Amino acid sequence: MQQNPDIKILFTKDLSEDWIAGKLNPSLDFSIRPALKIELISSDQFENRIIPEIKKYLISSQNSVKAISKLNLDGEFYVVGQKTAEFLRNSNFNVVQVADYAIDLAAYILDNEIPQTWNFFCGNNRRDELVEILGNEGHKLNEIICYNSYPQELKIRSEAYTGFVFFSPLSVKTYFKNNFISKGAIVFSIGNTTTGELKKHTENTIITSEVPEMEHLIQTINKYYVGNE
Repeated sequence: MQQNPDIKILFTKDLSEDWIAGKLNPSLDFSIRPALKIELISSDQFENRIIPEIKKYLISSQNSVKAISKLNLDGEFYVVGQKTAEFLRNSNFNVVQVADYAIDLAAYILDNEIPQTWNFFCGNNRRDELVEILGNEGHKLNEIICYNSYPQELKIRSEAYTGFVFFSPLSVKTYFKNNFISKGAIVFSIGNTTTGELKKHTENTIITSEVPEMEHLIQTINKYYVGNE
């Protein structure tokens, strides 16, 4: 299928070019310019931060799963994101509850768990929802930073793109620090929290994936540009 020369999409996450090409409709051209650099921390640098007698774990990122994948952790995992939960199960961790968003996971915990201490694997720029919502109700989160995310200085020729794809609030903030989105371009967002940040920076049309996962987001992009072909 020949590419449409009038459509070019910018992905702001460090994704495999082959993976995107295999999922995105072949008529759509794209580029990848990561807004964030992710560095996993070796587990031997944070393993001593884990409270061994605590058997309840919180995970809100696939990066955290990658960082702990070689650890032998016996306990129950409460997880944000279906794909994150899938990766945990594939690494033989015991996933007992999954929610699409952190606020939904926090609500479940408040309804079903007594106040207690949790081992929370996260990044250096983790969002505040789980810590604030649970902390205000007597839960204590032992935060274990297992990866770092660093904003990348981007200089984008925005007029070259008709679509922009964002995957986190921090990537949105990083992009708009030195860039803009051209008038008429469509903005695609992986989920509600990212969309909330986008609305602070642009009045362009924002289309949010119904399920906050990358494959669903790609399906959303395909459907917008080429329908159900």
